[in-house]
Amino acid sequence: MTVTAPHHAQDLLELRRHWPLAQRPPWRAHLVQLELNGGKTTAAQLDTLAQQPQATALTVSGLENRTLEHLVRRFGPQFTAVHFWKCPRLEDLSPLQDMPQLRYVAFYWNQRAQHLWDFKRTPALRGLHFDDFRKLRRLDALAAATSLDTLVFGNAVWDTFAVETLEPLAALGANLRTLAFSAASVGDGRLGPLASLQGLTSLDFPRSLFSMEQLAWLRARLPATVEAAVLSPHRKLAQPVKRRGVELDVVLSGSPGVLLSSTNDRERLQRREEEFGALVERYAREALPEPVG
Repeated sequence: MTVTAPHHAQDLLELRRHWPLAQRPPWRAHLVQLELNGGKTTAAQLDTLAQQPQATALTVSGLENRTLEHLVRRFGPQFTAVHFWKCPRLEDLSPLQDMPQLRYVAFYWNQRAQHLWDFKRTPALRGLHFDDFRKLRRLDALAAATSLDTLVFGNAVWDTFAVETLEPLAALGANLRTLAFSAASVGDGRLGPLASLQGLTSLDFPRSLFSMEQLAWLRARLPATVEAAVLSPHRKLAQPVKRRGVELDVVLSGSPGVLLSSTNDRERLQRREEEFGALVERYAREALPEPVG
């Protein structure tokens, strides 16, 4: 039986995957400069995409707004997925509004953009991933991204990304299936907006961003089927930390995260589990507002 290879990126992970040249599928175009900062991709280099009319996904570095506009103007209808790998000088992302067929978009590292774009103009968008946006602080535009089923954003290398509020995410409703984010802080300290995401199947964020009470409240508000290790009393560390000869391999949920030993602190961990479970039961039983962090 002959297996036909896909002709486009199937999801964000496939879009962001590194394909060695010999294995690169015909639907994948690659224009990445060698410089560590992403270099500078020119309009003439973008024009070489005319030699790959079968490509529907593009990984590109070193774009500025002038060259982004050139890309969209000449090749916009061709691509359903774009990975902007190290395009720190992009300031205005609105040209993407002229690519209504976009299904997946990923960004890594941007130093200038303060806004995303009008997602009503990209109604086919299913997946969005953006990391290390230095100046983006408000997520307001995402309230219109109701076609998304996967959203990932935050810090990748730097630990400086912060948002004022998660409130816009509440508008994503039942369509969103996967949400993962990292941030140095959430300005208003609330995770309550995430309780509106009743279609979630997977959720992840730094457990130190919110209190144990808030995590228990959200656990009680979301379907039990949601995979969310963060909404638990503690988690095992993949790489234990040694302090004064003791191996600390468990971190408690809530801010600040406290490191413990699964061997030496069994009773304390048991008490934490019981406390967390009691809170979840209470919040499930009573219609209480989100606790203050």
